[in-house]
Amino acid sequence: MAGVLAKRLTRRRLLAAGAASGLAIASRSRLVAAAPQRGRVVVVGAGLAGLAAAFELRRSSFDVVVLEARDRVGGRVHTIHFPNGQHAEAGGEYIDTIHTTMRHYIRGFGLRLEDVRQEGSDLPGAAYLDGRRRRFGVAFDGSVQDEADRFDSRMEAFAKHVSARDPRGQTLDRRSAADVLDDLGLGSRARMLVSHDTIRDDYTVEPAQVSALFVAQGYKLTENLPDSGTEAFRVRGGNDRLPRRIARALGRAVHLRSPVTRVTTLSDRIRVQVGGDSIDADHCVVAAPLPALRAVNFVPALPTALAEAIARLQYGIGTKTLLQYDTRGWRKQGFDGDTFTDLPISTTWEATDGQPGRAGVLLVYTMGKPGAAFTGLTDARRIHDVATELDRIYPGSRAQLRHAVTVAWAREPYTGGTYTAYAPGQVTQFWRELRRPVGRIHFAGEHTDAFTGYMEGALRSGVRVARAIAGTGG
Repeated sequence: MAGVLAKRLTRRRLLAAGAASGLAIASRSRLVAAAPQRGRVVVVGAGLAGLAAAFELRRSSFDVVVLEARDRVGGRVHTIHFPNGQHAEAGGEYIDTIHTTMRHYIRGFGLRLEDVRQEGSDLPGAAYLDGRRRRFGVAFDGSVQDEADRFDSRMEAFAKHVSARDPRGQTLDRRSAADVLDDLGLGSRARMLVSHDTIRDDYTVEPAQVSALFVAQGYKLTENLPDSGTEAFRVRGGNDRLPRRIARALGRAVHLRSPVTRVTTLSDRIRVQVGGDSIDADHCVVAAPLPALRAVNFVPALPTALAEAIARLQYGIGTKTLLQYDTRGWRKQGFDGDTFTDLPISTTWEATDGQPGRAGVLLVYTMGKPGAAFTGLTDARRIHDVATELDRIYPGSRAQLRHAVTVAWAREPYTGGTYTAYAPGQVTQFWRELRRPVGRIHFAGEHTDAFTGYMEGALRSGVRVARAIAGTGG
């Protein structure tokens, strides 16, 4: 996991929001139409979790109403489409071989996978450290990587005693990944590799900010996943094709620009407030990220532990900046675009490795402390700084810059961060609370699944709550 850049640097689990062109937007007058026999379910949020819940409930003969605050579907699945037909992911990007729900949905909606393992080049990744560019394997030679692997071994040992579905262990939960690194006494270069590659790029926070139990849970989840199965696929044509296909199947049940302000539990139903309208339903699926729920009023108030989880559970922070160049100059300079650097930009890779054309897109992935600094910049300044730093690593690249797009997830009003990253002590306190229904209110989203932070987790959670509701018979 702390290994070479020849495989992808991280899981890069970020999820984001895809375009919704061609999606029919129903008028709110239809929200009060009569419900069929099995009852009505209101779904709050049209990310992968909400869309999956709505789709599965529709298949079980429920009437569904999907309310999305944005003007697009997809949540944190956000594909940027460039003018020349190339595309790159500003949100959720890679699919592992063990992401069976994601792969099932992709097949079911007539989409194809792009096998990342068969794309790209045989060129090495780059490391730019202390003002000097070298091949990654030279900057981090075998001895450094072997030393860094001690962190993997320690976490794998912890993971043997951890459940991926229900992790327990207050002592380990109170400790941070930084505490484990301190125990190991790694050298500075090996510690840099683990802190940057395994923690910051995976969890989008710094080692001191993430629970060691949460990290061990991630190791348990992937203990049988070979390197060849990690970050193996993307959706051909862009990941946003999946949420758009699901939304198309749901048709006029999906309502955009419809932020929910209040969810009220009545004696025999749920009432959801949207602007000046209210919709009554038999159940409500809340599938929005937790930061967005902090603006929703639940009446009566949610149980104290759940309310605290919504208010306090840590989300990561970071940015993705996509830069399209006239040519793939990094290849001409002998590198594949994967870059590990001590510059503020942190990490890059080529996002168009499986796409034709002379042009290419470098994706700059900046998380944790550097991501927080970049989040504070305007979009224009962030793009300027990213392009400037890339020109230091790959001289001459700035002159070939054609288009650039940047997303700072903590500044997205209906997202508020990258994805859940349990701080020390939070797994024990909040893990179970997020997975329990409260009467007729059911919670979905990557934050409610064992595959926390993955598109897989979002889909799985939607399927789970749909089955739970269908099992009640409405």
